[in-house]
Amino acid sequence: MRMLALLLLFAAATADACTTFCMSSDGRVVFGANYDWDTGVGLIMVNKRSVAKDSGTGRPARWVSRFASITLNQYGRDYPTGGMNEAGLTVALMALGQTQYPAVDERPSVGILGWIQYQLDLAATIDDVLELSAKTRVTGVMGLHYLVSDRSGRAVTIEYLGGNIVAHRDAALPVAVLTNSTYDDSVAYLRTIAGFGGRQSVPTGIGSLERFAHAAAMIRETPAGADPVARAFEILGAVHQPGYTRWSVVYDPAAAAIHVRTDVSPQIRTVSFASFALDCTSAVKIADINGGGAFTDYTTAANLALVNAAYDATPFLAGASPQDRTDAALHPESDVCRPAHPRAMRP
Repeated sequence: MRMLALLLLFAAATADACTTFCMSSDGRVVFGANYDWDTGVGLIMVNKRSVAKDSGTGRPARWVSRFASITLNQYGRDYPTGGMNEAGLTVALMALGQTQYPAVDERPSVGILGWIQYQLDLAATIDDVLELSAKTRVTGVMGLHYLVSDRSGRAVTIEYLGGNIVAHRDAALPVAVLTNSTYDDSVAYLRTIAGFGGRQSVPTGIGSLERFAHAAAMIRETPAGADPVARAFEILGAVHQPGYTRWSVVYDPAAAAIHVRTDVSPQIRTVSFASFALDCTSAVKIADINGGGAFTDYTTAANLALVNAAYDATPFLAGASPQDRTDAALHPESDVCRPAHPRAMRP
């Protein structure tokens, strides 16, 4: 069945994974994300505006992309683990064991990775994200939650608890950090830490709550005038999980760029929207996230190679059938360029 592999994706995951945050330094907003996972294989993808898509789920959502985006993909095109669009909206995922997705209802559905591309294609602000989230139903096996920020620096957490969306933003989001505990549990723990109302010293362990508090404290202690990109990488380094953090990414909306380093390629690579044509009449571009090579045109063969490499390196997916792998890799073949669609407003 189409999308079976994606519904199984992450099903057997047991370890906590990922740390994300949004911060401002010297008046400039950046978004940091550590991707902690079994494998670091992946492609950077430059996705285009004005592309008609569907989610490939049982009751699929259908849309036409308003914005181009740069995403980080492991399990195939249109299924990113994070990314930023040209409007400056950034999305990243983290594991959350308490997740309970909504029951089947009349709304169209999107998968847990496809949700990220859906938001990047359509949303410019966190208010857009909340509106789109209310109109669709997320479906998947592994529990995830998401941190989203927009160019203004406003951020929102999106969690699915008890079958309902739970969102924190503005006054309900005292620190824009997320790890692998619910946001409410994380803030309750943070209040026990010195500087946030408690007496405990700032923890330096790698547990979910410890990483949350450590990142929050480092954001708070950022020196005046600090370079925000460099500071974000410093924080990501402080909360990395040895042998498990594969990618560290700093999204930089003001510069319309993302900065990436990986466990394989520790030198920071910067990818800018200005380097690419963004209309769908030009090819989607791809590059190995762990290499320094030039971007090339997307091909189905490259997508299948990515899917196979990621599945082979993910213990509980290594046994997936060739048909499941092929179905995941061929899903973007249904994407259609609609150049007559109104062009997205320039951010």
